[in-house]
Formats: sequence, structure tokens, C-alpha cells
Amino acid sequence: MSIRLGGVAIFVIAALYTYYGKDYSAPFGDVLGPAVFPMIVGIPLMVLSGSLIVFPSGEVTWPARNHLLRQLAALAVLVGYALFLVPLGFPIATFALIALLGMVLGGAPVKALILGASMSLGLWVLFDQILGLPLAFLGSLFGDF
Repeated sequence: MSIRLGGVAIFVIAALYTYYGKDYSAPFGDVLGPAVFPMIVGIPLMVLSGSLIVFPSGEVTWPARNHLLRQLAALAVLVGYALFLVPLGFPIATFALIALLGMVLGGAPVKALILGASMSLGLWVLFDQILGLPLAFLGSLFGDF
């Protein structure tokens, strides 16, 4: 039964992703437009999740309680990143994401903080400065930057 429930959850997420992504537009990009990517990902995902619903197979073994709590913590960090990306800005939110995920996954706190700081600034330089994709250095909490 768990496989079927997982298939239903994946199908709903893929359907919502495809539905909301079909009208996506951007002022730059290829001839087909950016709305094609959600269709390329969402439609096969719906088909494959449908196969889990119709033809479930295998045994499900649930992870131990501590592993399940770590997965929930990682999910909470990812949701928090999505919520705080605009208010905090790309580098600060990405620093928090990388550092917290590093700690949740069992890394040393100092190493996770160093990795978060270097990766967040490196990714901001790559996307904003080199590739020219505009990312706010500081978010709406800090004024217009």
C-alpha cells in the first residue's frame, strides 16, 4: 500500500508542477521557451508514478526513526529556503541552506559553515556576475540592493 500512496503523491506533485509550469515565460531563452521544461519533466513523471499506482511491486522498509527525523529536517530546511530566498537574498539564504543541510546530513558544523559561505558566494558570482542572471545580493529585508 505504501508504494501506491507514494505513487499518488508523486503524481499529484508532477501534475501540479506541469499545470503551473505550462504558462511560465521568461524574456530570454530558447525558441521553444522555458515552459517546455516542466512538460519534459512532469509528463514522464506522471506516467511513471501512474505505473507505481497500477503495478506496485517490492517490499517497503521504512527507515529508522532517527533517519526519518533527519529526512524531515532536510525537508524543513528546503521549504525554509524557498520561503526565505526573496526576503534574505540569494547569498544569505543559500549559505543557510548549504550549512544547515551539511549539519543535518552529519557534517561537522565548522566545515558546513565554511562550505556554506564559500559555495553561496561562489554561486552568486557564477550566476549573477558571470552568467548575467540577476540575483538579489541582499533581499527585501535589507532594502533594494
